[in-house]
Amino acid sequence: MASLSATAPGRVIEIPPGAIEERVLDYDLAIEVPNTIVNVGAGARVTILERLHGTTDHNVVPRTEINAGENAHVSYTVLETFGPGTVVTSQRTSNARTGAHVAWNIALLGGSASDEIVAKQDGAGAECEIAALFFPVARESVQLTTEVQHNVPHTTSQTVVRSIAAGHGRGRYYGNIRIAAHAHGSEASLRDDTLLIGKDAKIDAIPALEIAANDVKAFHGATVGAIDEEHIFYLMSRGIERDAAEKLIALGFFEPAVARFPGEELRAELRALLEEKLVGARR
Repeated sequence: MASLSATAPGRVIEIPPGAIEERVLDYDLAIEVPNTIVNVGAGARVTILERLHGTTDHNVVPRTEINAGENAHVSYTVLETFGPGTVVTSQRTSNARTGAHVAWNIALLGGSASDEIVAKQDGAGAECEIAALFFPVARESVQLTTEVQHNVPHTTSQTVVRSIAAGHGRGRYYGNIRIAAHAHGSEASLRDDTLLIGKDAKIDAIPALEIAANDVKAFHGATVGAIDEEHIFYLMSRGIERDAAEKLIALGFFEPAVARFPGEELRAELRALLEEKLVGARR
């Protein structure tokens, strides 16, 4: 399969210092290879929703780069709903200056995806949040990689990942936190939880910490399991049929990640898309 990568600057978004803006970027993979650079001025606040959809016979390689100035606040959401057979390999990077806050919200809900996020904390007081979810069904395959780099002292990060695989769905999550030797006073956490529906589903989780500094707080945790039969029994004892009980549990499982996405309208859309995939997986 041939690859199509973005070699030109593509869309360059300039947010002036102190501005407050919202943007929606809509990319049809059959027409455009996404390549986005976002430069956010000092003290500005911007919320961006990137929609990726469509079907292509090529392996598309989107790229996103965020440069957050001092005390800027950036929320960047990616919603992938491309067609079956489409392969997308995304590369995303953020650079946070002093006091900046960058939030990545990633939902991988279609086709085969490989998504890499590298968040660089380059200024004291910088903050990073990553919320991600993915749901491979049938024979879909998803690989997600996150890396948060604490390059200076007194930076913080939180990473929350939730994933479900059903049918012959396959997934893999690599999560890494790197704290440089001189980045004292940094705090970082990573939590990844996975639910498997059916004996043929599989997701591997590989969290890691690389800590070269003293006086830091950092931890990670990961779980992989099936739906708890006691929870099923409890819901069925309240008059809920088994299929409906499993759906409630599965959709509720995603909530810790969904709740971090900005705006109730978007969260409602995510819940509807997850329910649609879950219903389709049971056919």
